[in-house]
Amino acid sequence: MIDMMYISYKLTKPEYNNLFRQLQTYLKEYRTSQQLRKDSSDKGAYISNALSKFGFQEIRLRSNKWGYRSIEIRLRPQLLIDPNGYYRLTKLSEFKMVQTNFNYVLRDILSLNVPDFFEWKAKRIEPAIDLNVDEVLISKYLFLFKKGSIPDYFLDNKQTQKHWNSNTNVYLMSKHKAVNWYNRYETLLLKEQKANKNFLDFSETRGILRFETQARNSDEFVIDVLNQQRCKKEIMKFYKQIVGKGDYYKLENAIELVNQKVDTGHMQMSLKMILRLIDKCGSIVMAKNSYIQGKDIHKAADAFSKRINLLRNLGINPVTLPSDWEISYLENLHDKIEERLDEEETSCISL
Repeated sequence: MIDMMYISYKLTKPEYNNLFRQLQTYLKEYRTSQQLRKDSSDKGAYISNALSKFGFQEIRLRSNKWGYRSIEIRLRPQLLIDPNGYYRLTKLSEFKMVQTNFNYVLRDILSLNVPDFFEWKAKRIEPAIDLNVDEVLISKYLFLFKKGSIPDYFLDNKQTQKHWNSNTNVYLMSKHKAVNWYNRYETLLLKEQKANKNFLDFSETRGILRFETQARNSDEFVIDVLNQQRCKKEIMKFYKQIVGKGDYYKLENAIELVNQKVDTGHMQMSLKMILRLIDKCGSIVMAKNSYIQGKDIHKAADAFSKRINLLRNLGINPVTLPSDWEISYLENLHDKIEERLDEEETSCISL
Protein backbone atom coordinates (compact mmCIF):
# COMPACT_ATOMS: atom_id res chain seq x y z
CA MET A 1 0.00 0.00 0.00
CA ILE A 2 2.85 2.45 0.82
CA ASP A 3 6.18 2.50 -1.02
CA MET A 4 8.05 5.56 0.22
CA MET A 5 7.41 8.47 2.58
CA TYR A 6 9.16 11.80 3.11
CA ILE A 7 8.49 13.03 6.63
CA SER A 8 9.66 16.04 8.64
CA TYR A 9 9.63 17.55 12.10
CA LYS A 10 10.14 21.27 12.70
CA LEU A 11 12.83 22.21 15.23
CA THR A 12 13.72 25.18 17.39
CA LYS A 13 17.33 26.42 17.27
CA PRO A 14 18.33 24.65 20.54
CA GLU A 15 16.59 21.45 19.38
CA TYR A 16 18.39 21.61 16.04
CA ASN A 17 21.79 22.14 17.66
CA ASN A 18 21.29 19.32 20.15
CA LEU A 19 19.99 16.93 17.53
CA PHE A 20 22.83 17.76 15.13
CA ARG A 21 25.40 17.17 17.85
CA GLN A 22 23.80 13.93 19.02
CA LEU A 23 23.49 12.47 15.54
CA GLN A 24 27.02 13.43 14.56
CA THR A 25 28.37 11.88 17.77
CA TYR A 26 26.70 8.57 16.93
CA LEU A 27 27.89 8.61 13.31
CA LYS A 28 31.48 9.42 14.27
CA GLU A 29 31.56 6.43 16.60
CA TYR A 30 29.64 3.84 14.57
CA ARG A 31 29.49 5.08 10.95
CA THR A 32 32.76 6.92 10.43
CA SER A 33 32.47 6.91 6.64
CA GLN A 34 28.87 8.13 6.56
CA GLN A 35 28.82 11.20 8.78
CA LEU A 36 26.65 14.24 8.18
CA ARG A 37 27.81 16.09 5.08
CA LYS A 38 26.73 19.26 3.32
CA ASP A 39 24.35 18.74 0.43
CA SER A 40 25.86 20.51 -2.57
CA SER A 41 22.47 20.98 -4.21
CA ASP A 42 20.51 22.04 -1.12
CA LYS A 43 22.07 25.01 0.66
CA GLY A 44 21.80 24.83 4.43
CA ALA A 45 21.18 21.08 4.52
CA TYR A 46 23.28 18.29 5.99
CA ILE A 47 22.54 14.70 5.02
CA SER A 48 23.51 11.15 5.89
CA ASN A 49 22.62 7.79 4.35
CA ALA A 50 24.20 5.80 7.17
CA LEU A 51 20.99 3.99 8.12
CA SER A 52 19.63 3.35 4.62
CA LYS A 53 19.57 -0.43 5.04
CA PHE A 54 17.13 0.06 7.94
CA GLY A 55 14.77 2.14 5.80
CA PHE A 56 16.17 5.59 6.62
CA GLN A 57 17.30 6.21 3.05
CA GLU A 58 18.25 9.75 3.88
CA ILE A 59 18.33 11.78 7.09
CA ARG A 60 18.44 15.50 6.37
CA LEU A 61 18.99 18.35 8.83
CA ARG A 62 17.83 21.63 7.36
CA SER A 63 18.54 25.18 8.53
CA ASN A 64 18.10 28.40 6.56
CA LYS A 65 18.73 32.12 7.06
CA TRP A 66 15.03 32.76 7.74
CA GLY A 67 15.18 30.68 10.90
CA TYR A 68 13.51 27.53 9.63
CA ARG A 69 15.01 24.33 11.01
CA SER A 70 13.88 20.74 10.67
CA ILE A 71 14.85 17.11 10.50
CA GLU A 72 13.60 15.34 7.38
CA ILE A 73 13.68 11.65 6.56
CA ARG A 74 13.16 9.81 3.28
CA LEU A 75 11.75 6.55 4.58
CA ARG A 76 11.14 3.13 3.07
CA PRO A 77 8.97 1.77 5.88
CA GLN A 78 9.10 -1.87 4.75
CA LEU A 79 12.83 -2.04 5.54
CA LEU A 80 12.11 -1.08 9.14
CA ILE A 81 10.20 -4.33 9.62
CA ASP A 82 11.79 -6.61 7.00
CA PRO A 83 15.44 -6.16 5.93
CA ASN A 84 14.68 -8.30 2.85
CA GLY A 85 11.56 -6.37 1.88
CA TYR A 86 13.17 -3.76 -0.35
CA TYR A 87 10.90 -4.46 -3.31
CA ARG A 88 7.67 -4.86 -1.38
CA LEU A 89 5.03 -2.36 -0.30
CA THR A 90 4.12 -1.76 3.34
CA LYS A 91 0.55 -2.63 4.29
CA LEU A 92 -1.30 -0.18 6.48
CA SER A 93 -1.73 -3.00 9.01
CA GLU A 94 2.08 -3.09 9.38
CA PHE A 95 2.50 0.52 10.44
CA LYS A 96 2.11 -0.25 14.14
CA MET A 97 5.35 -2.20 13.83
CA VAL A 98 6.87 0.56 11.70
CA GLN A 99 5.98 3.02 14.46
CA THR A 100 7.65 0.88 17.14
CA ASN A 101 10.85 0.31 15.17
CA PHE A 102 11.07 3.92 13.94
CA ASN A 103 10.82 5.23 17.51
CA TYR A 104 13.35 2.67 18.73
CA VAL A 105 15.99 3.60 16.14
CA LEU A 106 15.70 7.37 16.60
CA ARG A 107 15.10 7.53 20.34
CA ASP A 108 16.95 4.53 21.75
CA ILE A 109 19.78 3.95 19.28
CA LEU A 110 20.47 7.52 18.12
CA SER A 111 19.26 9.11 21.38
CA LEU A 112 17.37 11.83 19.51
CA ASN A 113 14.65 13.82 21.23
CA VAL A 114 11.96 13.52 18.54
CA PRO A 115 8.20 12.86 18.61
CA ASP A 116 6.39 9.60 17.95
CA PHE A 117 6.41 8.46 14.32
CA PHE A 118 2.71 9.22 13.81
CA GLU A 119 3.25 12.83 14.99
CA TRP A 120 5.70 13.73 12.23
CA LYS A 121 4.48 15.66 9.17
CA ALA A 122 4.14 13.71 5.94
CA LYS A 123 5.56 15.93 3.18
CA ARG A 124 5.28 13.21 0.57
CA ILE A 125 3.61 9.82 0.49
CA GLU A 126 3.43 7.17 -2.23
CA PRO A 127 0.36 4.93 -1.97
CA ALA A 128 0.56 2.08 -4.46
CA ILE A 129 -0.79 -1.32 -5.37
CA ASP A 130 0.97 -4.21 -7.10
CA LEU A 131 -0.96 -6.29 -9.61
CA ASN A 132 0.21 -9.60 -11.06
CA VAL A 133 -0.14 -9.41 -14.83
CA ASP A 134 1.08 -11.63 -17.67
CA GLU A 135 4.55 -10.22 -18.45
CA VAL A 136 3.81 -10.15 -22.17
CA LEU A 137 0.77 -7.94 -21.60
CA ILE A 138 2.29 -5.30 -19.31
CA SER A 139 3.83 -3.26 -22.14
CA LYS A 140 0.54 -3.45 -24.05
CA TYR A 141 -1.39 -2.06 -21.10
CA LEU A 142 1.10 0.79 -20.69
CA PHE A 143 0.82 1.58 -24.41
CA LEU A 144 -2.98 1.74 -24.17
CA PHE A 145 -2.97 3.80 -20.95
CA LYS A 146 -1.07 6.57 -22.75
CA LYS A 147 -3.95 6.81 -25.22
CA GLY A 148 -6.41 7.55 -22.42
CA SER A 149 -7.97 10.75 -21.17
CA ILE A 150 -4.86 12.35 -19.67
CA PRO A 151 -5.34 15.87 -18.23
CA ASP A 152 -3.44 18.72 -19.90
CA TYR A 153 -1.67 19.66 -16.67
CA PHE A 154 0.10 16.31 -16.86
CA LEU A 155 0.81 16.41 -20.59
CA ASP A 156 2.24 19.95 -20.44
CA ASN A 157 4.73 19.08 -17.70
CA LYS A 158 8.36 18.76 -18.80
CA GLN A 159 8.96 15.68 -16.65
CA THR A 160 5.98 13.95 -18.25
CA GLN A 161 7.36 14.76 -21.69
CA LYS A 162 10.85 13.59 -20.71
CA HIS A 163 9.61 10.10 -19.79
CA TRP A 164 6.80 9.84 -22.34
CA ASN A 165 8.52 7.43 -24.73
CA SER A 166 9.43 4.89 -22.05
CA ASN A 167 8.24 1.36 -22.77
CA THR A 168 8.31 0.39 -19.11
CA ASN A 169 6.18 3.05 -17.46
CA VAL A 170 3.54 5.75 -17.66
CA TYR A 171 4.93 8.69 -15.69
CA LEU A 172 2.74 11.77 -15.38
CA MET A 173 3.94 14.74 -13.33
CA SER A 174 2.10 17.82 -12.02
CA LYS A 175 2.73 20.36 -9.25
CA HIS A 176 1.36 18.32 -6.35
CA LYS A 177 0.77 14.84 -7.78
CA ALA A 178 2.61 12.34 -9.92
CA VAL A 179 1.19 9.16 -11.43
CA ASN A 180 3.62 6.32 -11.98
CA TRP A 181 2.30 3.08 -13.49
CA TYR A 182 5.18 0.81 -14.33
CA ASN A 183 6.62 -2.61 -14.99
CA ARG A 184 8.47 -3.33 -11.74
CA TYR A 185 10.93 -5.86 -13.14
CA GLU A 186 11.82 -4.08 -16.38
CA THR A 187 12.20 -0.72 -14.61
CA LEU A 188 14.61 -2.21 -12.07
CA LEU A 189 16.50 -3.98 -14.85
CA LEU A 190 17.04 -0.67 -16.66
CA LYS A 191 18.14 1.05 -13.43
CA GLU A 192 20.61 -1.75 -12.74
CA GLN A 193 22.08 -1.45 -16.23
CA LYS A 194 22.33 2.33 -15.92
CA ALA A 195 24.00 2.10 -12.50
CA ASN A 196 26.41 -0.52 -13.86
CA LYS A 197 26.23 -2.53 -10.65
CA ASN A 198 24.32 -5.54 -9.39
CA PHE A 199 21.16 -4.85 -7.38
CA LEU A 200 19.70 -7.14 -4.75
CA ASP A 201 17.88 -10.01 -6.45
CA PHE A 202 14.61 -8.55 -7.78
CA SER A 203 13.26 -11.62 -9.59
CA GLU A 204 10.23 -11.48 -7.26
CA THR A 205 9.06 -8.40 -9.19
CA ARG A 206 8.54 -10.29 -12.47
CA GLY A 207 5.01 -9.89 -13.78
CA ILE A 208 4.17 -7.02 -11.42
CA LEU A 209 2.50 -3.89 -12.73
CA ARG A 210 2.61 -1.21 -10.05
CA PHE A 211 0.03 1.57 -9.83
CA GLU A 212 1.49 4.39 -7.74
CA THR A 213 0.41 7.93 -6.95
CA GLN A 214 2.94 10.32 -5.45
CA ALA A 215 1.31 13.02 -3.32
CA ARG A 216 3.69 15.89 -2.53
CA ASN A 217 3.71 19.18 -0.60
CA SER A 218 1.43 17.91 2.13
CA ASP A 219 1.51 19.31 5.66
CA GLU A 220 -0.51 16.67 7.50
CA PHE A 221 0.46 14.33 10.29
CA VAL A 222 1.58 10.82 9.35
CA ILE A 223 -1.33 9.30 11.28
CA ASP A 224 -3.80 11.24 9.10
CA VAL A 225 -2.40 10.23 5.71
CA LEU A 226 -2.22 6.52 6.58
CA ASN A 227 -5.90 6.08 5.87
CA GLN A 228 -7.24 3.19 3.79
CA GLN A 229 -9.99 5.11 2.00
CA ARG A 230 -7.68 8.02 1.33
CA CYS A 231 -4.96 5.81 -0.15
CA LYS A 232 -7.52 3.94 -2.25
CA LYS A 233 -8.87 7.24 -3.57
CA GLU A 234 -5.36 8.44 -4.48
CA ILE A 235 -4.65 5.26 -6.44
CA MET A 236 -8.03 4.96 -8.19
CA LYS A 237 -8.69 8.63 -8.97
CA PHE A 238 -6.43 8.92 -12.00
CA TYR A 239 -7.07 5.38 -13.23
CA LYS A 240 -10.78 6.17 -13.37
CA GLN A 241 -10.13 9.46 -15.13
CA ILE A 242 -7.48 8.32 -17.60
CA VAL A 243 -8.48 4.72 -18.32
CA GLY A 244 -11.94 4.32 -16.85
CA LYS A 245 -13.96 1.15 -17.21
CA GLY A 246 -14.56 -0.96 -20.29
CA ASP A 247 -12.51 -3.75 -21.81
CA TYR A 248 -10.32 -3.28 -24.87
CA TYR A 249 -11.44 -4.52 -28.30
CA LYS A 250 -10.39 -4.18 -31.92
CA LEU A 251 -12.24 -1.32 -33.61
CA GLU A 252 -14.56 -3.55 -35.63
CA ASN A 253 -15.50 -5.57 -32.53
CA ALA A 254 -16.14 -2.41 -30.50
CA ILE A 255 -18.43 -1.10 -33.25
CA GLU A 256 -20.31 -4.41 -33.33
CA LEU A 257 -20.83 -4.22 -29.56
CA VAL A 258 -22.26 -0.71 -29.93
CA ASN A 259 -24.71 -2.04 -32.52
CA GLN A 260 -25.76 -4.78 -30.09
CA LYS A 261 -26.05 -2.66 -26.95
CA VAL A 262 -27.46 0.66 -28.21
CA ASP A 263 -30.98 0.77 -29.64
CA THR A 264 -31.14 4.42 -30.69
CA GLY A 265 -29.85 4.89 -34.22
CA HIS A 266 -28.58 8.42 -33.63
CA MET A 267 -26.62 7.41 -30.53
CA GLN A 268 -25.25 4.36 -32.32
CA MET A 269 -23.84 6.57 -35.06
CA SER A 270 -22.45 9.06 -32.55
CA LEU A 271 -20.62 6.44 -30.49
CA LYS A 272 -19.22 4.68 -33.55
CA MET A 273 -17.99 8.02 -34.85
CA ILE A 274 -16.19 8.65 -31.54
CA LEU A 275 -14.55 5.21 -31.67
CA ARG A 276 -13.34 5.78 -35.23
CA LEU A 277 -12.09 9.27 -34.38
CA ILE A 278 -10.04 8.03 -31.41
CA ASP A 279 -8.63 5.20 -33.51
CA LYS A 280 -7.68 7.66 -36.25
CA CYS A 281 -6.23 10.37 -33.98
CA GLY A 282 -4.35 7.95 -31.75
CA SER A 283 -5.67 8.96 -28.33
CA ILE A 284 -8.72 10.30 -26.51
CA VAL A 285 -6.97 13.64 -25.94
CA MET A 286 -6.15 14.15 -29.62
CA ALA A 287 -9.61 12.98 -30.68
CA LYS A 288 -11.23 15.48 -28.31
CA ASN A 289 -9.14 18.32 -29.74
CA SER A 290 -10.26 17.33 -33.23
CA TYR A 291 -13.91 16.94 -32.18
CA ILE A 292 -14.24 20.44 -30.67
CA GLN A 293 -12.65 22.29 -33.59
CA GLY A 294 -15.03 24.82 -35.13
CA LYS A 295 -17.66 24.26 -32.42
CA ASP A 296 -18.69 25.83 -29.14
CA ILE A 297 -15.74 24.49 -27.14
CA HIS A 298 -17.53 23.94 -23.83
CA LYS A 299 -20.63 22.32 -25.33
CA ALA A 300 -18.59 20.14 -27.68
CA ALA A 301 -16.20 19.06 -24.91
CA ASP A 302 -19.15 18.16 -22.69
CA ALA A 303 -20.80 16.14 -25.48
CA PHE A 304 -17.52 14.32 -26.17
CA SER A 305 -17.01 13.45 -22.48
CA LYS A 306 -20.58 12.14 -22.16
CA ARG A 307 -20.01 9.77 -25.08
CA ILE A 308 -16.70 8.59 -23.64
CA ASN A 309 -18.44 7.80 -20.35
CA LEU A 310 -21.32 6.07 -22.13
CA LEU A 311 -18.91 3.77 -23.99
CA ARG A 312 -17.15 2.93 -20.73
CA ASN A 313 -20.47 2.21 -19.01
CA LEU A 314 -21.33 -0.15 -21.86
CA GLY A 315 -18.17 -2.10 -21.04
CA ILE A 316 -16.31 -0.79 -24.09
CA ASN A 317 -13.09 1.13 -23.63
CA PRO A 318 -13.00 4.07 -26.08
CA VAL A 319 -9.36 3.21 -26.83
CA THR A 320 -9.26 0.29 -29.24
CA LEU A 321 -6.56 -2.30 -29.82
CA PRO A 322 -4.18 -1.69 -32.75
CA SER A 323 -5.19 -3.64 -35.84
CA ASP A 324 -1.78 -5.33 -36.12
CA TRP A 325 -1.91 -6.85 -32.63
CA GLU A 326 -2.51 -10.59 -32.48
CA ILE A 327 -4.92 -10.25 -29.58
CA SER A 328 -8.47 -9.03 -30.20
CA TYR A 329 -9.50 -8.56 -26.56
CA LEU A 330 -7.84 -7.28 -23.39
CA GLU A 331 -9.46 -7.16 -19.98
CA ASN A 332 -9.65 -3.82 -18.17
CA LEU A 333 -7.72 -3.95 -14.89
CA HIS A 334 -10.12 -1.62 -13.04
CA ASP A 335 -11.93 -4.36 -11.11
CA LYS A 336 -8.73 -6.24 -10.27
CA ILE A 337 -7.17 -3.10 -8.81
CA GLU A 338 -10.25 -2.49 -6.69
CA GLU A 339 -10.24 -6.12 -5.53
CA ARG A 340 -6.61 -5.81 -4.41
CA LEU A 341 -7.42 -2.58 -2.58
CA ASP A 342 -10.38 -4.25 -0.87
CA GLU A 343 -8.09 -7.10 0.22
CA GLU A 344 -5.85 -4.48 1.81
CA GLU A 345 -8.82 -3.02 3.65
CA THR A 346 -9.85 -6.35 5.18
CA SER A 347 -6.33 -6.79 6.57
CA CYS A 348 -6.15 -3.29 8.07
CA ILE A 349 -6.02 -2.59 11.76
CA SER A 350 -6.90 0.68 13.43
CA LEU A 351 -3.84 2.86 13.83
